[in-house]
Amino acid sequence: MTHTEYDTLVALEHLMDEFYVRNISNGRKHEIETQLNNFSNQKDAWKFCVYFITNTSSQYVSMYALSTIESVINRQWYSLEWDNRTQLKSTLYNFYVEQDNTTSNFIRNKLAKLIVDIARYDWPQFYPEFFSNILQLLKSDRLQLLGLILLRTTSEELMNPRPDLNSYRKEELTRLLQQYIPQVFQILISILDNLGNKPRHKATATPPPSPTHPSSQPNLAQQISAASFRTDPKAIIREGLATVQHLLSWSQLNQVPVQIISAIFNFTHVSSYAQDDDDMCLLAMSTLNEILYRKCVPPGSQPLFIQLYHNTVQLMKDIACSSSGRIETLSSDFMEKLSELLCLLMEQHLWRLEAEPGFSALEFLSLLFELTIRLPSLPCYLRCLAVWAAFIKQIKPQNAHRYSEALQSLIPAVLNKMQFTCNYFQLSSINDEDLDEDNETEWQLFLKTSIELIAMVAEFAPHETFNQILIPWKKSNDVYCMLQNAVNHVSLTLKLEYSETQRLHCILRDLSSLTQALARLSTLFIEQGQGYTKLSASSIDNLIIQMIESASIAKHIKYYHLKLDDSRLVDDFTEVQSQLVAALKTWCTWLFLNGERNNRYLKDLIEISLRHLQSAHEEPPKVCHAAAHLFLTVSSAVFPPSLITLPSVVDYIQLAPKIKYYSRETHQVVISACCNILVRPWGELSQLDSQKRNIWITSFFDLLTRDFRDLMQNGDFRDLMQNGDVNKMKDIVTNTLPILSNVIDYCKNYPSSSKKLLYMGLKSCIDHGLLLFPTYSRYEEISDNILTFFLNVLGVLQQQMGIDATKHAVEVFLQVAVSEQQSKNLSSLDKLLQILQLIVEAPGNSYKSFLPGILQLCLQNVYPVLICQANKQPDVIIALLRLLYSMLLYRWNYFYISQVRLGHSPGCSDTLQGPDNPQQPEQLLAVLRVFGQSLLQPDINIFKTSLNSLEDLNSKWKLYHKALFQDQLLSQFLTVLIQTLLDKTHNLLTEDILQAIYNLAAVNFSIFFSTFLHNLLTEDILQAIYNLAAVNFSIFFSTFLPNFLRNTDCLTQEQYESLQQNFKKDTDMPTFVQNLQRFVNDVSCYRTCNSSLPSGNIF
Repeated sequence: MTHTEYDTLVALEHLMDEFYVRNISNGRKHEIETQLNNFSNQKDAWKFCVYFITNTSSQYVSMYALSTIESVINRQWYSLEWDNRTQLKSTLYNFYVEQDNTTSNFIRNKLAKLIVDIARYDWPQFYPEFFSNILQLLKSDRLQLLGLILLRTTSEELMNPRPDLNSYRKEELTRLLQQYIPQVFQILISILDNLGNKPRHKATATPPPSPTHPSSQPNLAQQISAASFRTDPKAIIREGLATVQHLLSWSQLNQVPVQIISAIFNFTHVSSYAQDDDDMCLLAMSTLNEILYRKCVPPGSQPLFIQLYHNTVQLMKDIACSSSGRIETLSSDFMEKLSELLCLLMEQHLWRLEAEPGFSALEFLSLLFELTIRLPSLPCYLRCLAVWAAFIKQIKPQNAHRYSEALQSLIPAVLNKMQFTCNYFQLSSINDEDLDEDNETEWQLFLKTSIELIAMVAEFAPHETFNQILIPWKKSNDVYCMLQNAVNHVSLTLKLEYSETQRLHCILRDLSSLTQALARLSTLFIEQGQGYTKLSASSIDNLIIQMIESASIAKHIKYYHLKLDDSRLVDDFTEVQSQLVAALKTWCTWLFLNGERNNRYLKDLIEISLRHLQSAHEEPPKVCHAAAHLFLTVSSAVFPPSLITLPSVVDYIQLAPKIKYYSRETHQVVISACCNILVRPWGELSQLDSQKRNIWITSFFDLLTRDFRDLMQNGDFRDLMQNGDVNKMKDIVTNTLPILSNVIDYCKNYPSSSKKLLYMGLKSCIDHGLLLFPTYSRYEEISDNILTFFLNVLGVLQQQMGIDATKHAVEVFLQVAVSEQQSKNLSSLDKLLQILQLIVEAPGNSYKSFLPGILQLCLQNVYPVLICQANKQPDVIIALLRLLYSMLLYRWNYFYISQVRLGHSPGCSDTLQGPDNPQQPEQLLAVLRVFGQSLLQPDINIFKTSLNSLEDLNSKWKLYHKALFQDQLLSQFLTVLIQTLLDKTHNLLTEDILQAIYNLAAVNFSIFFSTFLHNLLTEDILQAIYNLAAVNFSIFFSTFLPNFLRNTDCLTQEQYESLQQNFKKDTDMPTFVQNLQRFVNDVSCYRTCNSSLPSGNIF
């Protein structure tokens, strides 16, 4: 020790104490940070830091010193003299093994990381003892924890290497670690078995002796001294499990010994006397799950999964054992891990287990059944249902008979769980108010999960499942029907005792749930000819009759309008009525399969739905919405003339446009149902009937759109704002056009004759919308609704509009678009571009005259304004790219003369190479540069849209092979894509990028390899690079690759030659992509290392 080192340490401790402990100003903190940074940047500062860590008691000083040393290792290791590297290695390791139980975890972990950082560069050539040191630590009882920490850190750091390692070094480290895996696992098994088999003593109520007790005083000092150096066994267990978990994430499974499974399971049986024991159980379960996360299962690893299954079954037995009492205290977190393990085991390995002689599915299912019915908490119950679902999904039809008994026994258990009359205490605690991120309440999630599981079982036993639900449903429904006798029609109350209210609440909740379950099963019985369908026909008929009768009670009395003492009953009655109506909707198809049943019950269904819809302002929104869907289903399934003959239907169609509903969705469903009746094919009609029908259609849409068509066409906007008319207009537009848009979209699959009738009804509204658009385009909300409306009109009714009307609409939109872009107004621009895309994609040449105007708008008006705001307007950029993509895909002949016009046979493909002289070269080049510029955008969706568009165009039209593309763009596109890979800005698209690079390089591989290589990205980028290179592999290798490397900064001549030489000239896509990935990794490695070395040094 020198005075300089000591004085520096004292000064550093003082600064650290001032910075972290004392209350100083931000200005002073900044001064201290500057001093510390200046010191750490000094040459040989690490030598002082070595002294600091071995002579200070301050944790702050230790972390500062270790961080400084870390910077030296990662940035200057190869520039250090050999003696200094040796000194640093030995000092860090010796200091690491000297750590006792009082050392902070973060200090210990940082030391381990520094040792591994050195090994990343030097092991095994210059650090041969690295891994043998780890093995020695693992075998030492006193230093076992340090060995585990160092092993885990080695696994984490070396198997997820940083970018400063080239491909060869990464592969070498993987190979070195793999060869130690069998030995390491044997040591870990020994450690875990030793700790797992030690007896655990239960907590005792007897307190320890007092410190002042005579028997405790003589040994107290010795106990304190010994405790400082005794490692906590639980710390070793946790570190051991964490180490095994990470090793299992990458080790070859056929190298993992079977014994490790039992060693881990030892710690799933820990009795929960303390919170940290629970944490240990969770860590053990997470470690086991790591095995199941592995998708690739090599030959020879099957015993591992068999052992995992057997240990899991034993764990389930221990949990379910009544004497253990563990099932009552099982935490939701533990059950989550256990259910995850069971789901993965069933989903991935059930077929393996079924082939094993020792596999007993009934044993497993009986234990799972026991957990399902006995677990006290709702989350745990739902976890069990998830396991059942995973199991059922894996059952093969030929093996279904093995499990039929177990599955059918599950139905009563699930039904009891979901009925308030059977499980009130648990169900009453479920939240039915707060919505989760999926817009569901806790109760809705519970009920949906239960019903979906019942439906999965019903696929194997539909008749039996149906009857099991039908029994409790009939009991609840009978009570519901008998309530009519308890209604006081004078006071509008229920004659119930207060004690009966609670029971009625439970029955109504159950009736609603069971009705949902029966509705869910309806799809299983629609297919005719099945044996179980005929077997259940009579029961289904009776069920529908009873549902109609129950839903029809509202004709005389609506329970939810009664004056009820318990407000819960109002919600219950509302829910029951809405579920009955919704269930009738699902069973409609069954009725309409039989004409006789259709005629018998059609009027009842219409009456039930219209009764609620006609008085919508008095009805609960939920009931009204269910009635609207019932009406829609009936209108879709029944021949329209059969409905139009019913006076109630005619009356309602005349009223429907004027009725106000609580929700827009309900209104949209109602209007769609009316359109079903009015414009769907009616068959052969007389002239008089056709005229009458046309009058109904015109009257219906006139009434529906009257407010919109009354909007003024012109006006002074200042006056409008002052008078508040603009807000009124917004209300009218937003209430009318979305409904019309929905109707048009709903009718998109109608035959042409029906679309013609629909257009007839909407024509006046369409014309008026075109008149209004130039005036109100500056109002974003109004403009957006009008454009959305026309987007649907042109997408569905363009043929019915005719060429002249469509051209007029496009002219209006183009004129407005040009004027708006001159004012840099981007509101609703994405909708306008989508409309233009529909025009471009329209078949035939009717709209060819618009192509120059559309291109001019895109390239001269929209794009210059948009590119400056790309980060703020990604959706508009994507809409522009899709329009330009459609322009090239559907209007390729605008740029290149077709093969037929060139005199070739009509059967000759346009994708074959032919004359290569574009008709509009400047415009084509400008369009392609928009795609290229989009590849430079940080938004991954913009990048992906551009990349996929280019790839599709190359596949369709051989874009990359065109002379204009090769001469003007090929090298630029390759550079951009490879640079993207190097910068790792779009890693999600690596495969696509590699494919594109290959396609580009294939144009001329020689030039690619000799001129081009720069940066690599994701799957999409790799695909694109391949496609670009495939245009000419020769040019790619001989010209592009060398030029790319010459233009790459921070590369030495030796590295340049090595990179070019190591890029093999394979032209098949998998090998090319693999070589490209190695190339990108090595370029990144050299650049990273060279930029971090001091001046004059190279990597």
